Amino acid sequence: MKILLLIVGLALVCGLQGLNNNAQDSPKITGTWFTVGLASNVTFKIEEGGSFRKFVKNITEQDGVLTAAYFRRENGKCIQFSVNAYPGKDGEMHVQYDGENVFTIQSMDSNHLMFILYNTKDGEVTVWGELYGRTPNLPNQTKRKFEKICERFGIKKNQIIDVSKADRCENLK
Repeated sequence: MKILLLIVGLALVCGLQGLNNNAQDSPKITGTWFTVGLASNVTFKIEEGGSFRKFVKNITEQDGVLTAAYFRRENGKCIQFSVNAYPGKDGEMHVQYDGENVFTIQSMDSNHLMFILYNTKDGEVTVWGELYGRTPNLPNQTKRKFEKICERFGIKKNQIIDVSKADRCENLK
C-alpha cells in the first residue's frame, strides 16, 4: 500500500511539471458547462449511483477559488449542490468532495475542460478524470484527447464513460 501511495504521489508530481494550470484564467473557465466524460480507476464510482457520477451546471472563479454547481442522483432523487476548490502549490487545486481531492486542469480551451483528480478517502487513493464541454456534444478528437490524458494517469480506456447523453438530473425530480 505504501508503494502504491508513493507511485500515485510521484505520478501527481510528474504530471504537474510543465503544466500551466492557471485556474484564474476566468474568461475560459467561468460559465455554463456540461459533463461529457467521466473516468476512474475504480469504475463503480462513476457508474449510476456512484459518488463521482455528478453533472456540472456551471463554474465561477473569484480570487483563485473555483465554485462549481452540480447535479447528482441520490436515493432516487436529483439534488443540486456546490463545491469550492482552493489553490494549492504548483497549480494544483484542493476540494472536499467524498474525501480530499487534489486536481489539476490538464487541458482547457473555450470549448472543453479536462481535470485529473486524486481522491483520498479512508486511506485509499482513487484516480479520476472529468471532461466538460460548453455543449454536451464535443468532437471525437476532444474525447480521444481525454482518453489519452486518462491513460497517462493509469485509467484504462474501458474505465472511461461517455455521459453526454445521460440523464443530467437538471429537473430536480
